[in-house]
Amino acid sequence: MTENKRYAVAIDIGTTTVALYLLDTKIKKTVSVINELNAQVPYGADVSSRIRYCQTHGHEMLTQIIREQIQKMIDKACSIAGVNQMNIEYISIAGNTIMQHFAADYSPVGMGASPFPPISLFGMETSAWDTLKVFENARIYYTPAVSAYVGGDVTAGLLSAGFEELSAPSLFIDIGTNGEIVLKHKGVYYCCATAAGPAFEGAEIEMGMAAIDGAIDHVWLNNGDIDFSVIGGGKPHGFCGSGLLDLLAVMLDTGAVDKTGRLLGMDKFYITSDFAKVYVTAEDIRKLQLAKAAIAAGIDVLLHFAKIGENDIKLLALAGGFGSYMDLKNAARVGLIPKNLLSVAKTCGNTAGEGAIMTLTHKDVFARLENIRKRCEYVELSSIAFFNDRFVEQMSF
Repeated sequence: MTENKRYAVAIDIGTTTVALYLLDTKIKKTVSVINELNAQVPYGADVSSRIRYCQTHGHEMLTQIIREQIQKMIDKACSIAGVNQMNIEYISIAGNTIMQHFAADYSPVGMGASPFPPISLFGMETSAWDTLKVFENARIYYTPAVSAYVGGDVTAGLLSAGFEELSAPSLFIDIGTNGEIVLKHKGVYYCCATAAGPAFEGAEIEMGMAAIDGAIDHVWLNNGDIDFSVIGGGKPHGFCGSGLLDLLAVMLDTGAVDKTGRLLGMDKFYITSDFAKVYVTAEDIRKLQLAKAAIAAGIDVLLHFAKIGENDIKLLALAGGFGSYMDLKNAARVGLIPKNLLSVAKTCGNTAGEGAIMTLTHKDVFARLENIRKRCEYVELSSIAFFNDRFVEQMSF
């Protein structure tokens, strides 16, 4: 391998989407980016359903699927950048603990029932798997996970969002198919994961879809009428997460949905008479309500554990695809995030992907990630009565 042809790949394996970054390690620059839906989605919209699949069929098929997808994404990235993939000598993978298990060829079945034991919490290097067409001695690094449901995507995200440099109480929320919440206070990272479900990524919603062409991504009131934007322009085919959130806020403001989450006077809500085939159902509203209540209740629990209040928080960092594109005011309107934190809220983009990139471009990142993990205190919400109480209270709009 010549001195001027060294490349590396950073990968964020999400339950719904996979992001891959090809880097020139000599100049520390990203030369191509590929984003795709996770090819495992037909086997389950969330990690729980994929674990159930593995309980019956084993994990090998899902490992094969994600590995083949990564190979194809590497092929695409190299083709775009004009890079010989045999010059890729390092790969960094950030993902939730279940996705990292699939990539590493480990069974996630143990994480399907209490006490949810993973085979590994990662934070280690391995050789590249045999079928991966890269440099023959290439290495793979998996970012360290905290627990079965707070994964390496969270530790990587905390690092890239700058939480190690923060001294004031700060919240980090990655709202994806799984909702991970971290509260940093006095050097401790209080962590939890909420079973928010995939609703805010458009999954399991009747007309939900990924944030691709044809998806309604924003909705607003225009002189009393509902208006919206569509990714790519043209006729809408459904809603992605940010569009669903906006629509829910508009429906609350117009009285189409009451504070209990009931869709009033109809079974379906059509967004306009011009596009009568695009709608949300009462069941869709209920799924969004359950998802927002789980996130909001998780925040309440971590504040309770840290013995501080909302007004003590100096930063609310929102990560992930949905967290980066949602309208913050509408998120507060529906109760997904506390209204008191709007003034300190900011979106941070794909922090997991950025954290994976940092492992390839910055010194001492492995040690810094391990230091974050050591200071994480995991809170298992399923065993806390206070969470159940707050969840019921947060169901109201």
